[in-house]
Amino acid sequence: MLTYAVLGSGSSGNSYVFSDGVSSILIDQGYSVVELCRRLERFGVEYSTLKAVCVTHLHPDHAKGVGTLARKKGVDVYLNKHACEGEVVQFAKLGIPDQLVNPITPFELIEVGPFTLFCFPTSHDSCGSVGWHVRYQDEQYMVLTDTGITTEEQRSLAKSATVLFLEANYDPEMLATGPYPVYLKRRIDGQYGHLSNHQALSFLQESGFCGNHVYFIHMSDVNNDPALLEMAAHKMVNTPFTVCRKNQWYGPEREAK
Repeated sequence: MLTYAVLGSGSSGNSYVFSDGVSSILIDQGYSVVELCRRLERFGVEYSTLKAVCVTHLHPDHAKGVGTLARKKGVDVYLNKHACEGEVVQFAKLGIPDQLVNPITPFELIEVGPFTLFCFPTSHDSCGSVGWHVRYQDEQYMVLTDTGITTEEQRSLAKSATVLFLEANYDPEMLATGPYPVYLKRRIDGQYGHLSNHQALSFLQESGFCGNHVYFIHMSDVNNDPALLEMAAHKMVNTPFTVCRKNQWYGPEREAK
């Protein structure tokens, strides 16, 4: 049986886990190892089962804990080769042992235990940014975060996903009237920024997603309001969904409590 969870989402740290109890993988690792272990324990995932970390991009909230985990645990790290080549300084700061670095290209299949994975391009202001697609037996999981625009390619992947982790970062009106400086507002709502609530919900409709669950992730605590997204989603989304608040953890085990 597969366990999956949002270990954390937002500017304080991001990480998603998939585990069959023997082998576990992470998408992103934006936490200390101590904090990561604390969050894994919430879902009964043993630290000893971690086999790999798959990185979306090198911004610290997604990758700052990758190097420490690799050095302590000896787990393989998979990331787009363009991230290694285009973000040389940021990549070097992580301190990932060379033998554990696995540069890949989008749509290149990799096997980790029972999982088959590949990454796909996203549009973000971090070189080589990607989302991830995870297959486990007959189920497909998709993590789409930190992208300013969506593509037909992504919509096609979402249509067949069993569970979708989808960015809904900001409410346009809250961003426009909020405290951020103009240059930062333009970055967030630009094509290399983040998805708004409306963009996320439109993506769901246009993709024809009909899977089991949607987790709305990477929500801003300054430029968004969970109640706004929940209200809009109830009107537009037919499948079960969870709005993931910043720095909280979510998954089927937690929701059942």
